[in-house]
Amino acid sequence: MASKAAAALVGAALASFGAQAAEVRFTDVTAEAGISYIQHSLPADLYYPVHMSGGVAVGDFDRDGYVDLFVTRLAASNILYRNMCNGTFRDVTAEAGLDGMVMDSNGAGWADVDHDGDLDLYVTALWDTRYYLFINDGDGRFSEQAVRRGAAVEGADSHFGYSPAFADYDGDGFIDIHVTEWRHDEVNPSGARSNARLLRNLGGRGPGWAGYFEDVTDTAGVALDNVPSTSLNAQAGSFSFASQFTDFDGDGLLDLAVASDFGQSRLFWNRGDGTFVDGTVAAGVGTDENGMGHAVADFDGDGLLDWFVTSISGKQRLNHTGNRLYRNLGGRQFVDVTDDAGVRDGLWGWAAVALDYDNDGDLDLAMSNGVLFPDDSDGVGFDDDMTRLWRNDGPWNFTEVSADAGIADGKAGKGMVKLDYDNDGDLDLFVVNNRDQPILYRNDGGNGNGWLRVVATGAGVAAGARLTLDIGDGSPPQVRELEAGNAFLGQHEQVVHFGLGPDAGTIARLTVRWPDGEIDELTGIAPNQVLALRRGHAAAAAAAPSNECLYPPLPRESVAAGAIR
Repeated sequence: MASKAAAALVGAALASFGAQAAEVRFTDVTAEAGISYIQHSLPADLYYPVHMSGGVAVGDFDRDGYVDLFVTRLAASNILYRNMCNGTFRDVTAEAGLDGMVMDSNGAGWADVDHDGDLDLYVTALWDTRYYLFINDGDGRFSEQAVRRGAAVEGADSHFGYSPAFADYDGDGFIDIHVTEWRHDEVNPSGARSNARLLRNLGGRGPGWAGYFEDVTDTAGVALDNVPSTSLNAQAGSFSFASQFTDFDGDGLLDLAVASDFGQSRLFWNRGDGTFVDGTVAAGVGTDENGMGHAVADFDGDGLLDWFVTSISGKQRLNHTGNRLYRNLGGRQFVDVTDDAGVRDGLWGWAAVALDYDNDGDLDLAMSNGVLFPDDSDGVGFDDDMTRLWRNDGPWNFTEVSADAGIADGKAGKGMVKLDYDNDGDLDLFVVNNRDQPILYRNDGGNGNGWLRVVATGAGVAAGARLTLDIGDGSPPQVRELEAGNAFLGQHEQVVHFGLGPDAGTIARLTVRWPDGEIDELTGIAPNQVLALRRGHAAAAAAAPSNECLYPPLPRESVAAGAIR
């Protein structure tokens, strides 16, 4: 009987993959959306991070139901684009108090660090001696408070900050921060510690402490100094690019995955006592020679989260072996299925995005790539790499469909994010191009299949929540996490998106496991809507408009600062 049940489950899983795909084309709507800027135009002979820069963070800072964009730049002000709810964006940087604050901004991310119900903004920088935390004042303006809140990672050494990630890793109800840095020892003559740090939110101490931080990098066991390299072209320094808190082993605790250059990618298991243990080698991961960006997702529909890491391939002079796709086997074990899946070759990869762009119920894969280095004197460069989009055609069977889907960006892409900027039920893409204009790709046709989008409301404890959707048609449940990590200089919208395939009917059940372990369940859900869920109140979840701007903005949650929910 057991073997028949297993066979039935496998059959259902296979049937769910390759469900009728919607006819999808991505259309470049950058100009008509009102987005226009050059990421930087600095000289080509500067230190390498210049050529590896260019970030974007997606978040609804004004709580009007439409996601906004924050983009980073070098030698120029960063830009906050407010979504005008009509397919266009408006530059509101100055009126938000963010103009000229960080002139060499690089990485960025949104999170409700002070627990008051709106999104604050954390920004890293290059050549600076600190990072920045902009607190949302609730009226469309921000004030910079990193130093007094203990989040600046100050030091006399030159910082080369990359991607911040957010989650409540210790389960106390408050959002913590992990931030990465890529820096050679040669530009760190003082020998200062790496500025890749874990900052613990002190909100659990009591009222008034929310949004204040302490550096627990060493005590938590996640220091990235002196990490041994597995790469043939190992370098001296600390080279982390992107990180994400995620529950790989399904024990209810958020682990920490870090994509790092020069063979330094790491996987830290959460022990549940505020500390982590390095499990990289034992888990069978970290074999990428030059980990840049990553995506954590259940690609094969077995309920376990897998790990895709971008790297370098295609140029024999570098002897690099490309991307890695690690399949999660359970029991803290992974196996490399890169070749089986057909996703090894992406040339010089950077950001990675797991998304169901055609709403057929399985997760597809995209990556940005290309680089403009000044030392490509032999003409064997990566300056014309094309952005990749792989369609998931079954467990570990991906097909590249970039050109057919209208993805035609051959520039030096860096940050890349998924978002539904027009609230029409399918996922769009935004790509930051180094030394060039960005591209906003509108998804046309993805909503030909059914969909469900889930927004977790309430004061900032939702990042890292695990959502399991049982459609009720016999197919395996879809498992997703509410991620607030970073794909490489790109933070996705903090919305969980489910594709439902054709002829979607009433959804049987949605189960939410919050980071503190509390479980909420909602049944009998109509498709093609946005659900706003709050921890402890899932049964009373209300549908948020998917095509109207919420003016005036949604009120902030009336949660006392520092109170544990």
